[in-house]
Amino acid sequence: MSEAKLTERQQKMLNLIKESPTITGKQMSGTLSVSQRTIERDLSALQKLGVLKREGKDNDGVWVIVKNMSTDIHWALEGLVD
Repeated sequence: MSEAKLTERQQKMLNLIKESPTITGKQMSGTLSVSQRTIERDLSALQKLGVLKREGKDNDGVWVIVKNMSTDIHWALEGLVD
């Protein structure tokens, strides 16, 4: 997926995750003023792109922003990932 582009909302979600890796979909939906289902779709898309992964149990896990991303995605995230 060399043409992968992240939406502004997905970039904001990654920023929220960077600030608080234990953030829930419900918390993100409230912060970003979108439905929880929209957040779930975006999280799934980010996982499929290899940008994001979930570690641990569903209710006690953390989000991890994957560092070894493709060049296009890396440039889209510049400034969000250390």
